[in-house]
Amino acid sequence: MQDKMDKLVKHVYKKYKADVHVYENEHPGEERLASFLEGGLSKDESEHVKAHLLSCSDCMDNFASNFPVFPIEKLDVPAAGLAELKELILAQKKVSFLEIALRLKEKMLEVINTNGDCLVGLELIPAPVLRSREIKDFKDEVVILKDFGDIRVEVKVENKDKNTFNLIIVAKNRQTQQVLKDLRITLIKDGLEMESCLANSGSVVFEHVELGVYKVEVSSIEERLASILLDVKA
Repeated sequence: MQDKMDKLVKHVYKKYKADVHVYENEHPGEERLASFLEGGLSKDESEHVKAHLLSCSDCMDNFASNFPVFPIEKLDVPAAGLAELKELILAQKKVSFLEIALRLKEKMLEVINTNGDCLVGLELIPAPVLRSREIKDFKDEVVILKDFGDIRVEVKVENKDKNTFNLIIVAKNRQTQQVLKDLRITLIKDGLEMESCLANSGSVVFEHVELGVYKVEVSSIEERLASILLDVKA
């Protein structure tokens, strides 16, 4: 009897180790990432997925680009630790996307949150300094910049009226500041492609965009170069 129990324990342990090995080494597919996001995985599976995302930049980029990102304020986090948690997440080099949250007023734009640098007149102000100075309101337009390797992406949001805005995207070489052409800029909402243009003139303009949450992708022929998460509300 004891011999059978020993065999059973060894069998269960062997299967457990095999499962853990698979979870730790495989790249989670879209179905598994979706289940993780919806809370459909077991606690152990969820921990393995989180550990993999933190260690694999490709999977983190895929997760950030293809799955909805919810505001961190909705998490059940004590207020005292919220700012520290935001800084920790934004400091992760693997999180290669630009986040911009704006509030569109009648004649002003308010920056709610961004992990990019802001152009104020001729001064480029880093995001942490922008928050420390409590610079929020901008008349008519706001320009946010972020570097993605050798590429600097410039995002200009122009206030048109209380319900729409214009979006201008420019990509430049970070070192030379030369405008990069022949890139494709795609505006996506709810997983659907709204508009897609080639930046043959150096910039792409999306006019009269309605309020909402958007993803903007900057791509070359070979690969996606940058992802921008944009949330503009009234």
